[in-house]
This record gives sequence, structure tokens and C-alpha cells, in this order.
Amino acid sequence: TLLVQLWYPTTVCTQSREQKKIITKYLQSTGTPDVIEKGLHLFKLHDFGFRGVSSVESAATGGAAHLVNFLGSDTMAALVLAREYYSEPASGFSIPASEHSTMTSWGREGECNAMKNMLEKYPKGIVACVSDS
Repeated sequence: TLLVQLWYPTTVCTQSREQKKIITKYLQSTGTPDVIEKGLHLFKLHDFGFRGVSSVESAATGGAAHLVNFLGSDTMAALVLAREYYSEPASGFSIPASEHSTMTSWGREGECNAMKNMLEKYPKGIVACVSDS
């Protein structure tokens, strides 16, 4: 049915929009409006969701829904959907990012060194570091 097709991307887009509102509110209230002015807030909620969905189609539709509100994505299926159906040549962008196994491979004692390594490898621009492993 149509509802089945629309529910997931609509839910993702709605959740993404609400999170964008929260991120924007706190960037403004903590004295960092320049992040918003430079458009960097559009990378504050990066989409790594491909690995957590049930299908390539779900990754594409949910990822494209996320791209309505943010520009950060590693979900290639969403970028392909945006290009094919909306003629959007560059709807999202990847950033340097660690992942759980690369951070935990340093061991508990090496957690600070793992974070330092990421920041030394990518001293400028946006970077995502896992810090909950």
C-alpha cells in the first residue's frame, strides 16, 4: 500500500527535522551561531544508517529523507536515489569518520591516542569520531 511506502521515509524526515531544530537551538544558545552561518550545522547529524536497515530500498528512501535536513551521509543508495529521481547531482557528502572497530583496536588505554590520531590525520574540517565503544 501507499502508506507502507511512505511511512518510513516520512518518519525519518520528521525525526531528522526535529533533531535539526534541537541542534540549531543549542548552537545558538551556546554562542556558536557562526556554525549555522557557515552551514556547518548541516553536518551535525551524519547518516551512517545503511548498515541498520532491512534493505537497499529502505537505505535509499530513509537516507534521502534524511538529506532533506542534513548534508552529511555515507548512504550511497540515498545519493543515487536523489540523483535518479530528483536530478540532484550532489545531495550529500561524506566526511572522515572512525568506526567502532578502528577505535577499539587501540584498547581501552589507547582511547585518547585513537582520538588524537584521528584529529592529527584530519586537522581541518569536519571529522566524526566514535567515542562510545
